[in-house]
Amino acid sequence: MSNRLNFIFTRFAIASIAVLAVACQTRQSDAWRDSDPTYVPFPVREIAPAAGNRFVGLTVDERPQNGNQALSSDYVVYVLDLKTGAHRRLGMNGDIIPTVNDQFIYVDSDRTSRPPRLINGLDDARTFEIGEHDGGLWNSKTKSVIFEKGWPRDAEGFNVLGLLAPSNGAIVTVNVQQVSELIGICPATGNFYTEHRFSPDELGADEYDGKGKFVRTIHSPLAVYSAACTYVLPFAAIGLHGPDDWGVFEASSGTKLIDFPWNEDGKSDLHWFRTWNPSHDSLLLMYSTAAASKMDTIDVLDVVKRSVVKSWPHPEDSAPIEWSSDGDAVVTVRDNHVVFEPFS
Repeated sequence: MSNRLNFIFTRFAIASIAVLAVACQTRQSDAWRDSDPTYVPFPVREIAPAAGNRFVGLTVDERPQNGNQALSSDYVVYVLDLKTGAHRRLGMNGDIIPTVNDQFIYVDSDRTSRPPRLINGLDDARTFEIGEHDGGLWNSKTKSVIFEKGWPRDAEGFNVLGLLAPSNGAIVTVNVQQVSELIGICPATGNFYTEHRFSPDELGADEYDGKGKFVRTIHSPLAVYSAACTYVLPFAAIGLHGPDDWGVFEASSGTKLIDFPWNEDGKSDLHWFRTWNPSHDSLLLMYSTAAASKMDTIDVLDVVKRSVVKSWPHPEDSAPIEWSSDGDAVVTVRDNHVVFEPFS
């Protein structure tokens, strides 16, 4: 009897050790490197910090680095917890949009009927059945996501938008005044803008309030606003068909403060707008190429000082640089680690 009990105990102990080993392996597999929560083993192509700066969305290239040209469909999207190192694979060829707190909206990159997903930290919170949609732009004032929802057959662009409130899943349908490819938002009011073309040579904007009600048509293409809407850029700054002339304007007067003509003559510095700072009204990120050195950089431009106050080298295929959610730093990847770097 004693031998049999010893046998049973031994088998139980072995089984328990095996279970613990599997559990341990499972926990270890949740982090790319134990005790190194900010480590990322793959080249990062896009980074999106959540509002609390604890979680980041990462679009990475998991392919062997053999020099072959990657397509966006090759990229994989993860959410990483910078405190614990735990991460979760969301899918391929998707976009991740930070919203409030530790939440994201995850959507396919291309036009789809697959429901957008609300991600809370690392967990699925819910999905939204909103029909066919494309894109996704966060309106921080109204706490809603703006999606393209309709497209005419005979023109390039969208003619219907959907405003999704992740808090309750409600969606408002907006028929825009003219077919448009671009959307601008004033974060201070929540009003948004689509393109309005008066003639082949004159571009304006249609203004809508945060609930989608049409407000007015403006004879100006200035519709890409800073955090407090003190400064504004033309639609050309975010154009989809390649770089164009752009500049920084004072919103109240329309006075041009800085001019950035696009001239590929090899003698002119080139600048391409990236994004406004989410909190500091006068700051924006832009890509630059210096004509003299041919060096590519990402720059912090202070539009009040009319000067670059911080700059980072940015060679091809280097990690992206984005604003932190509070706007007090930039977030990027250095030596395979997600880092926050103050810019002042």
